[in-house]
Amino acid sequence: RMSRAVMRTMMKQRYGRIVNITSVVGASGNPGQANYAAAKAGLNALTEGLAKAFGPTVRVNTLMAGPYLTDISKAWNLSEQNNPFRHLPLQRAGDPREIVGAALFLMSDASSFTTGSILRADGGVS
Repeated sequence: RMSRAVMRTMMKQRYGRIVNITSVVGASGNPGQANYAAAKAGLNALTEGLAKAFGPTVRVNTLMAGPYLTDISKAWNLSEQNNPFRHLPLQRAGDPREIVGAALFLMSDASSFTTGSILRADGGVS
């Protein structure tokens, strides 16, 4: 959650980087997850709106994640015989360390002409 004080500070300093994290479900939906998908789609739209509202001093982007082996994946049925990611181009879920480079890119000057963007780090889900 972004506070008004943080935004005021970024605007006063004339510098800021915001990276929202969403899910590919926000772009495509998923059975049984309509509310989650709607929330993520809303955050994607918020990213674009904030980028327009706070540019050029604050850059706002979204990192859209696919399946990663985080704590929630402990509830998934993963085995050699049951690979739910077989249909994906990389045929696996991501290790959380694999999203770090994308986040660093969005926070760094390497992405100085990038704002209002949704960067997919999803292993080819989309």
